[in-house]
Amino acid sequence: MDDKASRLHDKVMTALVITSIVSAGIVVAGLTAAPEEPALTVQPVTPTQEAPTPPPEEYVVVTPEVEYPTSIPGCDDVDPPVEDSYSSFITMGDQSYDNPIAPWFSGPKAQLMSEALLSALPTHISFEDGVPYFDPIPVYNGAPEEVTVDSTNAYGSVITDTGTGSLSVAVSQSTRGVEPCVAGDLDERSTMPDGTVVDALTTWREVNGDRTYARSVTAYHLDGSQISAYSAAPDSENALPLSVDELVSVVTASGLRTSSSAPPGTPGNISECSPFGRNESTRKFTGTDIAALNSALTNAAVGTLAPSPALGALRPSAWGDGLCQIVNSAAGTLTISVGDAPAPDPGLYASGTMASVETPSGLSVTVQTELPWERAELERIAVTPGLDQ
Repeated sequence: MDDKASRLHDKVMTALVITSIVSAGIVVAGLTAAPEEPALTVQPVTPTQEAPTPPPEEYVVVTPEVEYPTSIPGCDDVDPPVEDSYSSFITMGDQSYDNPIAPWFSGPKAQLMSEALLSALPTHISFEDGVPYFDPIPVYNGAPEEVTVDSTNAYGSVITDTGTGSLSVAVSQSTRGVEPCVAGDLDERSTMPDGTVVDALTTWREVNGDRTYARSVTAYHLDGSQISAYSAAPDSENALPLSVDELVSVVTASGLRTSSSAPPGTPGNISECSPFGRNESTRKFTGTDIAALNSALTNAAVGTLAPSPALGALRPSAWGDGLCQIVNSAAGTLTISVGDAPAPDPGLYASGTMASVETPSGLSVTVQTELPWERAELERIAVTPGLDQ
């Protein structure tokens, strides 16, 4: 992979969704007949006149001017700035944690990394739509050959005393080594005592007059782990929810590195949560809440279901409500979801079995199998002591 493709791979990709409005033409029919001629049996119709498609909305993007030649602390040489490039890719269906492009990654590994991320974050922040959790590495359709999308990402909407913002953390295994210093891509470079190289950048981007500030830190570890953390907030640099030092603590956390595997028996998921069949919830589950529920699930009486990976890896739904865990089992896919309301009954279209239990505190726990199974066994999981929060 050449430098240009490598830099393209590492840039934050922004997808601009442009809605096109198509106006249908108006069909006008008319009939003209001479008095001495019989009436026409087929009416002539004027050709359809299609209104021109309005031009797409224009986006005016403004970024800081990049000075070059320049020097950057920690860099021996500085390359000239590279013009930003953007690409859009799509994914289809629920993504699996089993992606051959990243053999180092798995559902249990994602669970351990997500726990390590929460431990590395400062205690003064909270999350508006669920704590961040590392998603599967997706299979993209339409990705250019020179771009390999091989990172897992965790996202969260952050609430702090200064307002709201966002956090995104990306982890990948790389053989490219440390990227060259490029003007405009970093403010400073530092080297940790263990040899890890860390780049930091604080910048802004303005789209049609709306300015967003962003702060990013990327760590290049000696084992090939490349970990990036991004924080963003509107209007003011002071509103950024995480400092450079706090982001450095995230990207240097040992639990996020790719070189260590999850021990056998580690709980995990086989895929991301589907938007269908999950419990709806308005409750905000904190990291502490989720840890307590997961601890309880590890002691669930699973009978002969033989879940794999093990139970105890409830994660926030990618759709922002409730918690869920999806594993393989003797009854096919086994899904456990937790929220304020029971999961909807799949009705006649489902071949499996579902059991929902409401706890004394009003929390609903739903256990569902892909294939028919004894309902009492599913209910035993749903009433596991400790699942009532």
